[in-house]
Amino acid sequence: MTTGAGPAAVIDLGDDWASADTPQPTRPAGRRGPTVLATAACGALLAFTMTSAAPSPEPRLTELARWSAPQALILSTAGGDTVLLHAPSEVTAYDAADGRRRWRMPGAIDWIHDVGDLVVLGFSRPGSTSSEPQFALADAVAVDRVTGQVRWRAVTYLEQVAGLLVSFSGHPERPVVEVHDAATFALRWRVVPERSFAVDRWGSALWELAADGVLVEHDLATGTVRRSARVRLPAGTRVAVLASRDAVGIVGHRFDANGLEERSSALWYGRADLAAVAAANRWSWETDCGAGTSCAYPYDEGPPYLIDSATGAPIRPLEGTMHVGSPAGMLLFDNDGEPGSRISARLEPAGGRLRTDVAGWRVLSTTGQVARVLGHDDGETFATHLAELTTDGLRLLGREPHGLVQCVSVPRAVACTTQAGEVVIWRIGEEQP
Repeated sequence: MTTGAGPAAVIDLGDDWASADTPQPTRPAGRRGPTVLATAACGALLAFTMTSAAPSPEPRLTELARWSAPQALILSTAGGDTVLLHAPSEVTAYDAADGRRRWRMPGAIDWIHDVGDLVVLGFSRPGSTSSEPQFALADAVAVDRVTGQVRWRAVTYLEQVAGLLVSFSGHPERPVVEVHDAATFALRWRVVPERSFAVDRWGSALWELAADGVLVEHDLATGTVRRSARVRLPAGTRVAVLASRDAVGIVGHRFDANGLEERSSALWYGRADLAAVAAANRWSWETDCGAGTSCAYPYDEGPPYLIDSATGAPIRPLEGTMHVGSPAGMLLFDNDGEPGSRISARLEPAGGRLRTDVAGWRVLSTTGQVARVLGHDDGETFATHLAELTTDGLRLLGREPHGLVQCVSVPRAVACTTQAGEVVIWRIGEEQP
């Protein structure tokens, strides 16, 4: 969840928003399948919150597996068919189609990359004793997503970009950067040390600034130079390169009177011709926020914006609200978005009209910053109604007779941790009871 904002003038409340009814979910009959028993370690994870009318006919949940996991830390997914359970000392993979355990790897996980048929796991390593800032290295292990067979191992910090793996090591300001094939970890090419650079996720490129002020665009997969041009540099004792959707920026840094480094200025150059362009609406990071929109974040202290994913055009600032995206529009939270708070409303994707049809549900699952699975507490018993949030609104899935903590979903399946210390996997179907 992120902090975003916009002046009240941007939000059209309409004439009837305050009187809109929020129907409570009906209590569907449960249906269970075979149970799979396993012991794992696990803890509790608080989740964010949301309410809405139940569509008809109601989809059904068929229980595939349920087991005790009192130390589970978090759930995640890989591919479209695998559920991963993270515990303090291991990660375990389950088949989302039948709930059966596929494989298990010992160790505490720092990060995971899902690359085609492989899952790349970054296992924690002891911290460096060096006084110099360093990248957090991990024991990277690539395993077959279905069988768990180990394909390769490395000791590095990795990021996934356009189906490739980029490794970083050494000092964060003067890193050793290498581009690797994801399937074999074979080295494709490396960046010359001591030069400023930025990995370009929009253009599958790497921008490099040489010492003589020449800006060079490399093809990320091969290292081949696509083009280069000498550009004007900003003032400062050090410069850094930034990549955005349609421009490349060079930021200057200098030391103030107290010896602290601060940003001095930034110059931007259009991606198409490397001609100087204005600095407005240049974001160094974008993430999917659902319904054809992205949440865009500037390199400086400016406010984030909701933008059109296709064109990059700003829709509204996201300053002053706690929010998360969804297929049905931006979801807004009361109580400053603290864990356990409930959704107060959503902004429709077209026009930004404020709606209260999701008020009161809890967000149990997000993909990036897009809410997928919602929960609503049963008023009579300690139970949770489950629903999917879609472009058409909420699809009620069923009722779990426990409080739910966190969920993940893949096509036609959902898995959740419960406050009773269990993990449950359900198949999502349309059959009637």
